[in-house]
Amino acid sequence: MTLKKKIEIAAIVCSIGICSFGQKVCASEFMQLPKESSMKMEHLVQTKLLNEQREYLLQAQLVTKINLEKQIKEKPVYIQGTTHQVTERERSVLERIVEAEATDKDMKSKILVANVILNRVRSEDFPDSIEAVVFQRENGNVQFSPTADGRYESVTVTESTKESVDRALKGEDYSEGALYFVEKTIASPKNVSWFERSLTRLFTYEGHSFYK
Repeated sequence: MTLKKKIEIAAIVCSIGICSFGQKVCASEFMQLPKESSMKMEHLVQTKLLNEQREYLLQAQLVTKINLEKQIKEKPVYIQGTTHQVTERERSVLERIVEAEATDKDMKSKILVANVILNRVRSEDFPDSIEAVVFQRENGNVQFSPTADGRYESVTVTESTKESVDRALKGEDYSEGALYFVEKTIASPKNVSWFERSLTRLFTYEGHSFYK
C-alpha cells in the first residue's frame, strides 16, 4: 500500500473510528501497522463506509415515502362538480351509511349508495353537505332508514366499504344520476308506491331499485 493511500485511509479511520479487536485505532497507529494489517483495516473502512451509505439511502427512501403518504393523506378531497371539501367527519358519515344500507352487498352496490348521496349534495333540491343529506328529514321522515332504526350507529365499517367510498369520492359512478333508491322487498308498500308513482325508475341492482 502506498504512503498516500495509507494517509487517506488513516484520515478516514480518524474521522469515523474503526475498532480492531475491540480497540479504536487512531490515525498514527494505523500508519505504523504492518502491510497485512493495514490492508485488513482498509477493507474494514470500505465495508463501514458502504454500510453507512446503504443506511443513509434506506433512511432517505423511508423519509421520501413518509412525506408522499402524508401529502396524499392531507390532499383535500372535493365532491366532483362542486367546491365542497369532504372532511374526515363527512367521510366517516358516508362510510357508516353505506355500510348500513349495503352491508350484505358487493362493492358496486356500495359505490351506488355513495353515488346517490353525492348526487344529492350536487343537486339544488337537497342539502349541500354529506352529513346534512344523510340526516335530512322531510315532513319529519328520515331519508335513510338506518339513521332511525339504529343500524347507522351499530355497524362496523369494513375495508370493502372504505374502499367503495374512496372510489366514489374519486369519481367512480354507476348511478346514472339517481337521487333515490329503495329495496322493495323490505320497504313498506306505501313507500314503494310513492317511488313508482312520483319518480322515474332507472335500474335495479342487487335488490336496490334506483330512481330520479
